Order: sequence, then C-alpha cells, then structure tokens
Amino acid sequence: MFPLPAARMYLASSFIWGFLFYMMATVSMIYQVEMAGLNALELVLVGTALELSAFLFEIPTGVVADTYSRRVSVITGFFITGFAFIISGSFPVFEIIALGSFIWGIGWTFISGAHEAWLADEVGESEAARLYLRGQKFSSYGSFVGITLAVLIGSIQINYPFILAGVLFCLWGVFAWFAMEEINFKPVDVENRSSFQKMRTTLQAGVKTIRGSSTLILLMVVGVVFGTFSEGYDRLSTAHLLRSFEFPEPWGLAPVVLFGIFVAVGNLLSIWLVNITQRHVDTDEAKQIANMLSLLTALILTGVFFFALSGYIWLAIAMYVLLVPLRRVIDPLTIAWLNQHIESEVRATVISMHSQSDALGQIGGGPAIGLVGREFGLRIAIATTALLLVPAVWLYQRSYGDKT
Repeated sequence: MFPLPAARMYLASSFIWGFLFYMMATVSMIYQVEMAGLNALELVLVGTALELSAFLFEIPTGVVADTYSRRVSVITGFFITGFAFIISGSFPVFEIIALGSFIWGIGWTFISGAHEAWLADEVGESEAARLYLRGQKFSSYGSFVGITLAVLIGSIQINYPFILAGVLFCLWGVFAWFAMEEINFKPVDVENRSSFQKMRTTLQAGVKTIRGSSTLILLMVVGVVFGTFSEGYDRLSTAHLLRSFEFPEPWGLAPVVLFGIFVAVGNLLSIWLVNITQRHVDTDEAKQIANMLSLLTALILTGVFFFALSGYIWLAIAMYVLLVPLRRVIDPLTIAWLNQHIESEVRATVISMHSQSDALGQIGGGPAIGLVGREFGLRIAIATTALLLVPAVWLYQRSYGDKT
C-alpha cells in the first residue's frame, strides 16, 4: 500500500484538503458571527491574523522546503493546521480565534509552495500543470463530503465540525508520513555552509529569479491586488447575507444548512468550470492562461458588485454561489503560469513569495475594509472590494504576448 505514486498522493491530498477545509469553512463564519458574536472589524482582524503569519513565515518556510525537504514541509503543515483548527473551534472568543487563525497561517505556509513544487519535481512541469486542475476537481469532490458532515454535525453544535476537521488533519499528517515519497528532489547545492547560509542563498536565488522575469513581477503585483480584495470579501460576505436579508420563511432551515447548500452548489459548478478550462485552455501557453485569468477576474468583479448592492436576496444568493467556481479556477492557472518561469531549485521559494504577495495585500487592505464595513455598512465595504480588482484585469491584459 505504501508509498503512493506522486500523482495519486497529490490527488488524494487535494480531496482531503477539500473535505477537511470545507468541513471547517462551512461553519467557520457562522460560528464567528453567531456563536462568538464578532463585529465587522473583528471578522476582518481574524483574517488579518492569518495573513500576518502567512506574510511573516511564507518565505522562510518556502526556503526551508527548497533547502531541506518539501515532503517534510507539507506534512508539518498538516499537523500545524490541525492543531490550529482545534484551538479556534474550541473557544468562541475573539482573541483565541485570532490566535488559532495566526497558527493556521503558519501551517499553511509549510504547505503553500512546497506541495506544488514537490509535485512538479516528481512528475514534471507539464504534467503537474494538468494535475493542478485535476486536483482542484478532487478538492471539489472532497468538499461535498466535508459540507455534508459539517451540516449534520454543525446542526448539533456549530463548532464541532471545526474541531473534528482539526483532528482529522493531524491523522492525515500521520498517513502522509508513510505514503508520500520524495524521489526527484535535489536540495540547493550549498554544501559546507551553515543552515542560515543555505537558506540565505536559496532566498537570494528566488529573488533573482523574480527580478529577471517581467511575468513573475506582474503576478506578484496581481497577488497583492487579489489579497486586498479577498480579505474583505471572504470575511464579510457571510455576515452580509445573515444581517442584510431576511431569508424566505418557507425555508425554515438553520444557517449552517443553508450555507452548506450554497457552497455545495458552488463546488459542483467548480467541477463544471474546471472541465471547461481543461478543454479550452492549454496550460503550456501563457497567453491562453492570461486570457482566462482576465476573463475570470472581470466576472468576479461584476459578481461582487451585484452581490453587494442587490436588494433582492435571490440575486445575492446566486452571486454568492457563482463566485465560488470563478475564484477556485484562479489558483491552479496561476501556479501553472508561475512554474513556466521557475527553476526547480527555487520553485517552492518563488511560489511562497507569490503567496506572500497575497498575504501582503490582505494585511494592508483587510483592516481598512473592516473599518469601512463598521462605519458605512457591509454593502459599501463589499462593493469597495470589487473596485480593487480593476487593476488585476488591466495587468492580465497587459501581459498578453509577454514571454519573459
């Protein structure tokens, strides 16, 4: 049984990630809004704690992965993420939830970059680009299991799925220790140097790679833009639906059931959209990736405006659901594009730098959006996040034909 082939292990991890993440995420915002009673600013600050830790640890953990072992980095991330979920779900208090969020950010940085870099080395860049999209589908399949369990268990106690997801993440870390191989990884060749010298050399090589590619610089800037947008939208969208609308009386369903249905439908649409993307976008062609990313971003911008400003609950729900698949296809396409410009030796480091650019945007923009929400209302705050995506559409269009 052990170990598993790299492609199969990656798809299995994608399924488990979707399963456990959505078991937590289905109840997370409801837990924070209803059980913990967080206001708009506190909701955003919980996310800021997550992104602050991601910003601080993203590059160091990426360098560690490139210097020592991507496999060990990913497995460490599974354990830390599990612990963070258990902490956050056990105490409905702002300070503890924020602490758990900060710890989760550290766990995520051990996985981010390292997992994609591990796969690219084990199966090759071209095959990895296709597997990133397949992995997104497997994550969507897993999400259905996670959402179903979250609804069933969360109907008993809203924080139980949070805690259970944490426990299962730790168990998956144990499984991955035996099942995940690392055959083709070649650590950075910096023999006879201290650990800090090795890490510094890897970091310098990563920075040099980015500075030498206009495409990588563009994607870093877009990362900041998307981070600023996503922090405001992710933290306030659930609160907007719960506090700005009265759900139709015939439904008579608990919020955890309603949002489970919304996310489940969104993930079903994600599978459909990924299938379309696989058929019509050649992930070896940068221009096709840029075109698709520009289109997706423009659709997200429009959808967020309708979601924020509509006075009709059905339209708001429709936009909430449709935004799920539009956003989920962005990441695998971006990683595929990044990989076209990165050497294996610094792959995890550069991908981590891209994730750090997203975290920088979330840290800088999140609290400001939270203040707008507290002072002017959730509708204005969410509409503001849509405007932040305008530069991203322009940057993607500007990249057409850029091959550096």
